[in-house]
Parts: sequence; C-alpha cells; structure tokens
Amino acid sequence: MRPHLLNLTFVTATAAGLLACSADRPAAPTGDPSFARGAVPATPGPATYAYHAGDAFLASLNPAFAPSKAMAANGDEIELSGTGTLSVFPNAVTGGGTFTHKDANGNVRASGTWTATELLSFQNYGASPVPGFPATFRAGNALIRVHLTAGGGAVQLDGTLRIECHLPQTDVPGGFEEGVRLAVDGVINFNREAGGNTLFIATP
Repeated sequence: MRPHLLNLTFVTATAAGLLACSADRPAAPTGDPSFARGAVPATPGPATYAYHAGDAFLASLNPAFAPSKAMAANGDEIELSGTGTLSVFPNAVTGGGTFTHKDANGNVRASGTWTATELLSFQNYGASPVPGFPATFRAGNALIRVHLTAGGGAVQLDGTLRIECHLPQTDVPGGFEEGVRLAVDGVINFNREAGGNTLFIATP
C-alpha cells in the first residue's frame, strides 16, 4: 500500500470495524463463469484505483480480512491474495498475487501466482457516507482477466477474476457479495464467495 493513498492514522481497530463489510451471506453457486448479474453504468471520466483482495494491507487492519476465498460447486476452495492498480477510460490493469487451490477435504491441489492481464470492466459504487470514513475508499466491482502459473511454471492457465467490495451504507446491486470469484477457463469455476475482504481506493 503506497503511504499517500491512505491517512495511516485511520488504520486502527475502529477502521477495521468499519471495513468489516462482508456480513452478507455468500450467494449460492450459479455455475456462470461470466458472473453475469446485471450491471450499473461505470462512472464517466478517467479514474485510477488501487485494488486489494485479501492482501497484507487488509490483513493489517484485521487478520480475518485475508486471504480472500471462493468455493466451487464441488466443494473445492481457492485462497487468493493480491493487489494492483486499475484505470478506466481507457481501461488498464496491473498487479497480481498468489493463490492456493484446495479440495473439499482441505488438501492442496495446486498453488502459485496470478497476474492481471486485462481489465474487462469496473463499476464504482461510491464512497461510504459514514462520518470519518476515508473519502478515497470505494465500493465497487471489477472483472479482470488473469493468468495463473503453478507447478513451477509447468501449469499455465487463464481465467476471470471478480473482485467485489461493499462499504457501509453504499448502494450496490442486489446479488453481489463482498469477496472474490475466479472462473478458470475450461477447468473450474469458484463461483461462491467464502471469506476475506476486498477494497478499492481512488488515487490522485
């Protein structure tokens, strides 16, 4: 996390409590790798954001915020952490992180890294109106194409990562939940949020 993105005096137990916005129950698996739920118009004009998904910054607020987790219909689970930047008009994305794929019994099936390759869309749901909440924090939804590498480079796969952030008292579309989902092309769809937190931060 770059220091200029956040007033570090906010990083307190109070901040962690305000950011704990994932109380919604996870949605049932849909089997839809496109995560189509309807949409709201993207905010017009150029804008840049930092994104956080179950990463060290969120863990510093509350260890329960990391990693972000998603579950597939067969009970397999992916644990994912990462951060980067995204911009809209024109669309661009950077960053990445790590992942661990576990079966329904908790056995590790694969682990490795992921890299953001293309921003498909970003929808800004706005800042929280709660007094004292950082004005740069944003609720939102990002769809990002990612490249996954595992097995020391022996396994190379592509997929679509959805990062969804809710903030207190923000208006978000029905059916969206705090957390992440990951559809790995032709392999598996982790289409149910299963824990961890996410965050978008507007940057100058």
